[in-house]
Amino acid sequence: MTKQRTGDELIVFDDMPIGKSLSDYWRWNASDLLNNTLRGSYCEFIVSAALGVDLSGTNDDWTPYDISFPYNWVCNGEARDEVRIEVKSCAYLQAWRQGDGRLSSIQFSIRPTRAWDSISGYAEEVKRQSDVYVFCLYTETVRERADPLVLDGWDFYIVPTHILDEQCGPQKTISLTMLQKLDPYLVDYGSIRDAVVDSLNVYPPPPPDILHSFYHSFLCITEKQPRTTHGAAFSSAIIIFWRFRNGLCDEEGGTTL
Repeated sequence: MTKQRTGDELIVFDDMPIGKSLSDYWRWNASDLLNNTLRGSYCEFIVSAALGVDLSGTNDDWTPYDISFPYNWVCNGEARDEVRIEVKSCAYLQAWRQGDGRLSSIQFSIRPTRAWDSISGYAEEVKRQSDVYVFCLYTETVRERADPLVLDGWDFYIVPTHILDEQCGPQKTISLTMLQKLDPYLVDYGSIRDAVVDSLNVYPPPPPDILHSFYHSFLCITEKQPRTTHGAAFSSAIIIFWRFRNGLCDEEGGTTL
C-alpha cells in the first residue's frame, strides 16, 4: 500500500523549493468535483467512507473493481470474506457551461471488462467483475447551488451485478430510466452500507439439485416411503417452479441454463 502524503511536501528544483507545495497542486488539480474524472474517484471515496473501508492508503486504479468491502457472506454456496463493488457516477451538471441551460442526460457505464494484473496481464474472460454496483447520481440542477461536498444532493442506486447480467447482457451503458426499472435500492449516503448488505440477499437461493433432494426426502418422511423414484413428478414440479421463479425457465417450462 502506497503511503499517503500530507500535502505539506514542497516541490523542489536543484535542491531548492520552487515556492509551491503538493497541496497547491491538489487545489489546482482537484477542486472542481463536477469534472467527470474527479467525480468518479470522489464517488469511490465517499462510498468507501460510507462502508467504513480503510482509507489510510492511496487509490489504486488498476484493480478489476473499485472497492473491496470486508464482509462475510455466501454467494452460490461459496463462502466469501469481501464484497467486490463497482462505483459509477453521473450528474446533470458538468464542469463546462452547458448551452441554453440544458442538463446532461443520465447514462451510467456498465461495460463488461477483462481483469488485469501485473503478473498475468489481461484475462481472457470478458465480464462484470464486481458483486454489486453502486450508481451515484448528483441531483443538483442549479449551477449556482452546486456543491458535491454536500452529500444531501446525491442519490445512490444499489444493484447486484447478477441482475445487470441477467437483464442487460453485454450492453455497455444504462439510462436512469432503465436502471430504475431494475428495482434498485435507492438510498442516501447514510444508508449505503445497509443497502449493499441487503442487496446480497437478492443472490439466487440454493441450486435445484439441493431442492430436489430436500423435497424428495420430505415426501419420503411424510408418506413413510423409501427414497426411490416415488414422488418424482411432484419434485420435478417444484424444481420447474424454482427455475421459473428465478428466471431460469422460459414460459414453456424449458430451462435456460
